[in-house]
Amino acid sequence: MTLSRPPARGPNGALRRLLAEVGWTEERLASNVSELAAATGVPLRLDPGAVARWLAGGSPAQPVPSLVAEALSRGLGRPVTVAATGLDPGSGERAAPADVPARDPVTVGDARPGDPADGPRGPVAPPTPQRTARAHPRTPAPDAEAMVRAFSAIDDGFGGGHSRGALVAYLARDLGPRLADIGAGRASRSGLWSAATQLTYRCGFMCFDENLHDLARRYYRVALDLASATGDSGARAVILRTMSNQARLLGHRRYAVHLAEAAMVTGGRSVSPARSAFLLGQVAVAAAGAGDRTNAVSSLSAAERQLSRATSRSTADDAADTAGTAMGGYHPAALWHQQAAVRALLGDRAGAITALTVSLTHRPAEERRSRTITRARLAELQLSHGEVDQAVTTWHAFLDDYRHLRSGRATTALRTLRSRLAPHAADRNVAGLLTRAVAESRPRTR
Repeated sequence: MTLSRPPARGPNGALRRLLAEVGWTEERLASNVSELAAATGVPLRLDPGAVARWLAGGSPAQPVPSLVAEALSRGLGRPVTVAATGLDPGSGERAAPADVPARDPVTVGDARPGDPADGPRGPVAPPTPQRTARAHPRTPAPDAEAMVRAFSAIDDGFGGGHSRGALVAYLARDLGPRLADIGAGRASRSGLWSAATQLTYRCGFMCFDENLHDLARRYYRVALDLASATGDSGARAVILRTMSNQARLLGHRRYAVHLAEAAMVTGGRSVSPARSAFLLGQVAVAAAGAGDRTNAVSSLSAAERQLSRATSRSTADDAADTAGTAMGGYHPAALWHQQAAVRALLGDRAGAITALTVSLTHRPAEERRSRTITRARLAELQLSHGEVDQAVTTWHAFLDDYRHLRSGRATTALRTLRSRLAPHAADRNVAGLLTRAVAESRPRTR
């Protein structure tokens, strides 16, 4: 990663005070930021000299300031903003897309043999097309596009563990060689490049659903490469948005905001209102996770307005983005789900329960995995709000769908169900639910 070094602005007293407060040396800050960068997939290694330059007034490019703020937040046990570090890069706060790494140069610990992301170029390793290729007419690639629809439907309905191996094999043994054989320009014009981008992204999401987070990040970064190669800013924006969601769930709050805002910058005016709402909603959730109430509320309101625009129009792009594609659709269920996340993160548990309940009423029937994860979250909130009977009912509905899934996230939710309900085991209804949950926890024949 190349870090810009603008002229020094004078000693950075804010950063020096934070280091004194947390009790870190320059070397310790450099080490902690490097470890956090590695955890979030940023190929960055700092030495104490970099910190010395910041203390002297230098300012690194994003995402480094966000990583510094996140590291200090963890060290101090309280939120630290980029501005508070004295490293605020001004306009660079909304990071340029180039600041996001294309792929991780280090070995991934949870990669599985046979996963094409194990290789140095990722799952398809295609030749890079010329940017001018997008000026040519695009003809369909019916078989590849059918595979996009098929793998997306299976993943949405049955979870990432159901067909990830088959998708990995298709990328490595079929689609990748075809891209290389027919040439980059023809591949991009035939629609194969778009299919490769969507399926690589979908494979990353399957890994995420299976809690294989390092591997998921590698697929996402290869998908970014593919989208960048043909100038598909809309696809690139959605990938960055998904990476932001993953970063937040893994506890990287400031970096999640950085990625969400980078997605907005990347999408720009080229995305449809529905997709713009999709991106704005993630900015709201990430901002709420970082404690920025103002940004969270304003971004959520903007997402609502954009989705209203999309549903009042009848363009093909809006119809596709609201109905759902391999790279995610944005409809009322998704908006209410994001509203619930924002409310919960800002301390409004009752509002979050209401929003998730409404989200479930709008969730399309074919999105079983999303419905199941939403029910698990709703039940957790209900139980923490003292609504034990409602939580039991919701968790029974969760188990109804769970039996059909191969999803690491759903399995984690089942473990949470058992641990959270254990203190209430004397309740007859809870005891019945726990008995059922134990039965569902047993290994199933695949």
